[in-house]
Parts: sequence; C-alpha cells; structure tokens
Amino acid sequence: MAKKRIVIVGGGFGGVKCAGTLRKLLDRDEAEIVLFNRENHLVFSPLLAEAVGSSLNILDVIVPLRQLLPQVTCRTEEVQNIDLARQEIEFAGYDGQPRRLPYDHVVVASGNISNLNVVPGMADHAYPLKTVGDAAVLRTQVLQRLEQAESCDSPERRRWFLSFIIVGGGYSGVETAGEINDLVRSSLRFYQSIREVDVTVTLIHSRDQILPEISPPLREFARQKMEKAGITLRLNARVQLATGEGVGLKDGFVSGGTIVCTIGSTIAPVVDRLNAPKEKGRLLTEPDLRLKGQANAWAIGDCASIINAHDGQPSPPTGQFAEREGRQCAANIARVLRGEPTRPFTFKVLGQLCSIGGHSAVAEMFGRRLSGFAAWFAWRGVYLFKLPSWSRRFQVGFDWAWLLLFPRDLSYLKTDVTDRVSHAHFEPGDFIIKQGDPPVGFYVIEDGEVEVVKASPEKPDGEIVAVIGRGNFFGEQALLSNSPRSASIRARTPVEVVVMGRHVFTTISKSLAPLRQALMQALTRRTASFWQQRPEALAALRHFALRDFIEPAPQPVLTPGTPSLEVTRVFAEHPADFFFVSRDGTRLDGLITLTDLLRAQGTGPDAEAIMTKDPVAILESDTALVAASAFREHGMKYLPVIADRESRRIVGFVRARKLMASVLQKINPAAPGPNPT
Repeated sequence: MAKKRIVIVGGGFGGVKCAGTLRKLLDRDEAEIVLFNRENHLVFSPLLAEAVGSSLNILDVIVPLRQLLPQVTCRTEEVQNIDLARQEIEFAGYDGQPRRLPYDHVVVASGNISNLNVVPGMADHAYPLKTVGDAAVLRTQVLQRLEQAESCDSPERRRWFLSFIIVGGGYSGVETAGEINDLVRSSLRFYQSIREVDVTVTLIHSRDQILPEISPPLREFARQKMEKAGITLRLNARVQLATGEGVGLKDGFVSGGTIVCTIGSTIAPVVDRLNAPKEKGRLLTEPDLRLKGQANAWAIGDCASIINAHDGQPSPPTGQFAEREGRQCAANIARVLRGEPTRPFTFKVLGQLCSIGGHSAVAEMFGRRLSGFAAWFAWRGVYLFKLPSWSRRFQVGFDWAWLLLFPRDLSYLKTDVTDRVSHAHFEPGDFIIKQGDPPVGFYVIEDGEVEVVKASPEKPDGEIVAVIGRGNFFGEQALLSNSPRSASIRARTPVEVVVMGRHVFTTISKSLAPLRQALMQALTRRTASFWQQRPEALAALRHFALRDFIEPAPQPVLTPGTPSLEVTRVFAEHPADFFFVSRDGTRLDGLITLTDLLRAQGTGPDAEAIMTKDPVAILESDTALVAASAFREHGMKYLPVIADRESRRIVGFVRARKLMASVLQKINPAAPGPNPT
C-alpha cells in the first residue's frame, strides 16, 4: 500500500485524539500524519477558569503538541482553504505567501471561535475565555482591579472596581464566576482598604436556571451554593448592550468594572469558506463522520453536526464528545485504508461535572448524582487523569494540593498594550472623558453623537457647550498640550468610537500631514472662536432661548426615494439652500445641501445616494450656547432641530447668521437687529 498523507486541521481535543489514534493504528510507512494548529500546544479548556482564579499555573493548562504527538508532523501555519475537488489545503507559509499541500484524507477539527459581537459593545468592553491568552489577560485584570480598589479613595469607585460581571450560565460561566469569587474573597486579608461587602460577583443568564446540561436538582444545588458564597445570580435576564461601565439589561443596568463574556461563538473562517453542506454553520456529516457527499473528507468536534447513533440526537460540542469523535474518525480512516467497512459514531455519555467554587461541584457520573465536596474531589480527580501526560498530571496535582494549605498567588504580569488602536461603545449618558482626567487617548466618532460638558465657577455641575457627531474627533487638545482634560465628553446617543493610544496618536500626527492639518484647524477653531474670546457673548448665549431662533423646515420634505432629477428641480424652484429627507415625513433621516447636489453631479439615482445620513442635529430643549458651539464645530450655516433623540421628529432649523446677529446686538445695543431672512 502506497504511503498516504492524512491532514488534520485543528489541534483541539478531537484533532489531537484523532492524530494520536491514527499514529497507533497506522505504521509510519503506511501514513504520514500532518496536524495543523495555529498554536503549538493543546489547550485543556476545562481548566481555563482555574487558571483565571490562580488555582492553577497558567502554563499547566497547555501541553506542547510536539511532545504530546512525537511521531506526528505538527505545523503552526494557518490553514486558509480546503479544496475538496483538488484534494489540497491552502495555508499561509512562513513568509506569508500562500502554499498548497495535497492530501489523501483530510479531517476538519477546527472548532469554533469567539464572537462577542452578538451583543452591542461586548467585543469592545468584555473579556472572552476561549484561549490560554484570554485566561492570562483576565487573571491580570482581576488582580489589577484589586490593586486599584486598594488605593482608591472613593467608596463608590472602589465598589465599581470590585464588581465583576459574568455573562452566561453554562459550564464556563459558572466555573469562571466561582473561581473569580474565590480568588477575590480569599485574598481580601492581604488588602487593608477593602471590605467583603465591597465585592460583587454577578452571573447573568438568559434562562430560568443555570447549567441547563445537568439535572434540575443539581442545578438548584449549584444555585444555592453559589448564592451562599456571595455570587449574585440574575436569571431570565438577557444582556442587550455592554459599555465601559457595565451591561444593560431589559429591566436595568448592572454596573461593573470587569465584564466576562462566555457566550457567543461563530464558525472558524476555514469552515465558513469550505464548499460543503452546513446546517446553522456546522458541517453536516454521514454517520461514520465523513462529510456529506465526500469519500475522503471528515469532520469532528464543535465545527461538525454529528448524530450520535446511541440515541439519535446531535452530539453536543463538549470535549468529552470531541475526544470520542476523534478516536472513531481515526479508526474509520484506518478501516478505509485497509478496505474494511466503516462504523457509525456512537457514544454513551459517562457523566457531567462542573466546579462552582468554594471546594464544591456538581456531578452526574454513571447514573449517580454527586454534589458538594465529594463532587469537587471527583471533578478534580477526573480532570487530573484526563490530562494527556504524566508530567502535567504531577504538576497540576501538586498545584491543587499546595492550594489546600497555602493562599493563592496574587502576583501578575502587566499585559497592558501601550500603543494600540481599539474600538469602544458607549450608551447615552456614559462619560467617555471626564474634565480633569489625564490625556491618554484620541477619539474618532464612527457613529452617534457626543456632548461636550464643561464645568465653570458659574456652572459647577457643568453645562453642555457643544455637540460633536459622526466623522469628528475629540481629545486632541489635551494630548497636544500635555494638559488635563479641559471638559468632559458624554455620549448623547449610542456611540461607537475608535480609540487611539497616546503614543500611536503622537506618531501618526507627526508623520501624516493631512491629520496634522486637521488637528491644527480643529485646535484653532475650538480655542480661538468668537465665543471663547468674548465672555459677554457667552453670557448673551446663555440668556437666549433656542426656541426664539427656530424656523420652520424648508418645504417640501424629500423622501429617500426622490429621484435626483426631482431633487434638482426642487432646488431650482425653491429658494432654500437645503432640504430635509424623511421616510415618513416627520423623522429626520438625512439632509441635502446645494453643495451635496453639485458634488453628486447627477451620479446619484435618488435622494438617499446624495444626502448626508443622520446629520448632526440639536434638540429643541438645547440651549443657544449648544447651537453656537455646534455651528463653530461643524462649520455649518444652519442646523436641524429635532424634538428628541429617539423619535428625531423634525421641528425646524436654526440659522447661524440670525443667532450671531442677535448676540452682537445684545452685547452692542447700537448694532442693527438681525435680518429675519
């Protein structure tokens, strides 16, 4: 028999078990086994929560693949495509160039990847727990929060630092909540300023009970034990958004300085690109684990939809099933190479185990239910002997025994990245910057609007002095002058911003001429305006009521579907310089100026292609000072006025000329009054 090449894509439980079993079943002269995995180690994911809680050394949850599979060719290049027709895989080589490798059999075991974008703002503000890197970063975050709380002189802020939110009540969420709770509460004796009542660990779950995979009595036991340990459970609660201050639920907001998200996953890109039948993103397989319609392509683990012949039910995405699928897949490949019939995948679940913190666990093993310390001891024993090498078993066992006698390790390595560009989400009312804060970031608004709030001796609680919208930026003045923030920035609507670290901002602003020019223009505009230099003008603006300057909306109000030729006719027949666009005649969806029309040059088929979508607008309840600052910031001659942010109902518009003329007359009564046109 000619030597065959078997390629396995993915080094999780299923892929590793498949590779190891194949090596036992097939001699080296029968088959070359190649395992592709982006990391050079297997992550023992059930123990990631233990690493977060310092119950385990972070390196003890990984095993190097080359040592685990010494007779398997292990490669860390990223597989980008699997060409089933040509029987080749495409991967990025050491130099980044695409390369191809032919195969006789391929096993897809790439699993799933985290996808925190299922909830607005979650990807920006929450910590996932999927990889050993995630565990290391989260552990550092928890310990940093303890250090910040210890030195904080504000009781309210100290409680926020010590508030931990875990989203998801499955195995990962429950174990993470228990470990963080144990780590924080057991370490308080080493901190002088922190009291136990300051600590809050909240587990949020969308169902009426946690741990849906186990029986109701054990779920209830787990709930009672966790609540007794000090963990707050929010059941039947679905997280709708996440910000830098916490998470929003349908019935309120949960404040917290650390958010951990254990929900949300998506298929790996290589699976998404694979031309094979799928159901809900998972590869459909035959009973023997072959891909539907394929003779030499197989799929196992979380990325595959596999029917268990034992009960006719889909196999759950757990490590226990992935290992058995890997073993069965390897056996079937060996049978195919030897001309023997394959067998369907069948497996009877041995048990379920979950640690809930405080040396307690819940377990169902061989038809028996265990809870409390006995279950925790069994949980530790089972996972200890599931570790794939005796050296790692001794290391982990020693760590666990050590913690029964000594406190957890509180040291950590800082994982902060100095230079970075990231995204952030804020809800209305959230402060992005506070007056007096040190300059640490530069912000560009991707979507939404923010308010500039400035405190002064006359207005110690602060007043709104400007509104900034999409495409604009803020934070540059303090960075350029290396001075504290001169005003607060508060989200006016839901806001998405790009955050640029100080050092990245400095480097780019020095080397990129257009950005440097824009910054200088903004700095000049914001510091040398008429309003800033004339205190009497500011006083006059505070005196005026905005409603005295509101004019009716120009007619007609266009719709997004209005043809561009009709838009041109409207401008030709009416004297207005702009027109509003609305789908229903009341809500402000866009604005078209004569400049917009000329710029389009007839290329836009309708008003929607020409208009400025969701233009910056001021509220009917805003002050004349806000309107004046918005004119200054955006360089506009007129601003739409809407009733409120939610409805965006068109009220009218305000002219910059009319407002300025009124201010001039107020501070200089001899000046002529404003021209109403």
